[in-house]
Amino acid sequence: MSHLDQEKQEQKSMMIALVLVIGVLMGFNWFFPSRSEKVEAYVSMLEPVSANSESRVAIEQKAQQVTPQNQELKNVTVPLKNDFVSGSLSAAGTQFDSLSLLQYRETTAENSPYVSLLNKGFLTQLNWTSSDAHFPNTSMAPQVSGNELTPFTPIVLTWTNGLVTVERTVALDDAYLFRVTDKITNHGTEPVQATLNGQIIRKKDTIPTKATSVHEGFLGFFDNREVEEKYTDIEDDEPFSTVNKGGWIGITDKYWQAVFVPDQSMTSDMSFLKKGEDYIASFVSKPETIRPGETLIKTTSLFAGAKELQLLNQYTDAGIPRFDLSIDFGWYYFLTKPFLYFLGFLYSLVGNMGVAILIFATLLRIALLPIATKSYESMAKMKKIQPKIKALQEKFKDNKQQLQLEMMNLYKRDKVNPASGCLPLLIQIPVFFALYKVLSVSILMRQAPFFGWITDLSVPDPSSVFTAFGYLPWPIPSVLNIGVWPVLMGLTMVIQQRLNPSPSTDENQKIIMNMMPVIFTFMLGNFAAGLVIYWTWSNILSIAQQKYIMKKVGV
Repeated sequence: MSHLDQEKQEQKSMMIALVLVIGVLMGFNWFFPSRSEKVEAYVSMLEPVSANSESRVAIEQKAQQVTPQNQELKNVTVPLKNDFVSGSLSAAGTQFDSLSLLQYRETTAENSPYVSLLNKGFLTQLNWTSSDAHFPNTSMAPQVSGNELTPFTPIVLTWTNGLVTVERTVALDDAYLFRVTDKITNHGTEPVQATLNGQIIRKKDTIPTKATSVHEGFLGFFDNREVEEKYTDIEDDEPFSTVNKGGWIGITDKYWQAVFVPDQSMTSDMSFLKKGEDYIASFVSKPETIRPGETLIKTTSLFAGAKELQLLNQYTDAGIPRFDLSIDFGWYYFLTKPFLYFLGFLYSLVGNMGVAILIFATLLRIALLPIATKSYESMAKMKKIQPKIKALQEKFKDNKQQLQLEMMNLYKRDKVNPASGCLPLLIQIPVFFALYKVLSVSILMRQAPFFGWITDLSVPDPSSVFTAFGYLPWPIPSVLNIGVWPVLMGLTMVIQQRLNPSPSTDENQKIIMNMMPVIFTFMLGNFAAGLVIYWTWSNILSIAQQKYIMKKVGV
């Protein structure tokens, strides 16, 4: 007898023996119902059931009789760590319920705790669900292979019941990205269907209460466009929902975010919703069919970390579409992003974010020199003819129509265009707003020191002129808590006003315009110190430039 014939004979004998054992056990259980059924379960798990020996009904009956392996296991919490994050992963449901950012601390105080991104009030879950009763419950405890999740040691989670096996490999890169690769194998004789459900859940009481100029709330990329929704825009009965292939979805703060990136080949229902005190960003894939003997492989990514532009660009290059839009660049994206790059470059050169802002403002002023020069020349000429304008105003104070006619003739004779000073300023408005956005969204500003009492450029100037910088400890309203830099900024605005021609002949309007520096001083007193420093330095450069042009024109 050949080796092949012998192997076939052995397989036939094994099959006959298996059928006889099952028959004996079923008969024994029929006559002795009090006998434990665990023996049958154990036997049915030893070898795959032949498709020719039993019907699908018998297979399903056995699957229901088998005690799923994961029900006998206790949940395991796996620690995770690299140079950027530290935390833990709950194996049941693959729930990331603890994650601290090791590059960032809560405050500037020494030994301040690290920023806690994921916790009991802000967590993520990832599960497969199926209407097939014999599909493993991935929300329960799996078999776990691996003791710690690091960039060098992924962990493997396995759920199985003999008919379907879900093998999940969780890997961590060198920064903030987790890759979850699922292999679902159908050992049965009929197709099974399953859907993947990812949820990012945030409790209402963990949401920052202080409003910022940067978007915080729901965030996603669907249909090749970014979608932003504030928490207050989503009510219990008014969720946001869309069907999308690929893309990503999550919840963002000013500097951090948690985002699920489904397998880009999957079509999913993407939703922002509110349930009671929970805000939920979720995706639910369309049902995936796994045929008998086939294995389905899908990879889902979770980004949980800081919104650092260079890093987000790397993930975009790696296949996450337009991931740089996680940063709220605003309307002037074409300016804001290059500005953010350049500011980061300057910071890498000088090592002080405040100094980088001063250099940036200087270089920007040089770049806009032709436009600003034209504007200041027009203002200087207007300043020069102010005595003539006042004389006309006195002469024709009772005849407004004649006054306007005489002023137009004056502008024509002296070759002055009042509007020419405004147009260059209008051109600079997008530049100003783009830079304002850069200084608002850049994580480089967070807890970045300048000099002296400015230890964090992302928060208001902590000094207070109305308490003599703390030497007069009397209680004052918050509106009067104005620091040195806002006062300096207000003074530079006063000087600029004195250099410019009067914009109006109306005395009430003049009073309002004269009050503007004071209003801006109190308004910007609560702005980030980095913004106020930029504005103050920019005003100083403008004053120097304007004085030079006025001298040149002869004013």
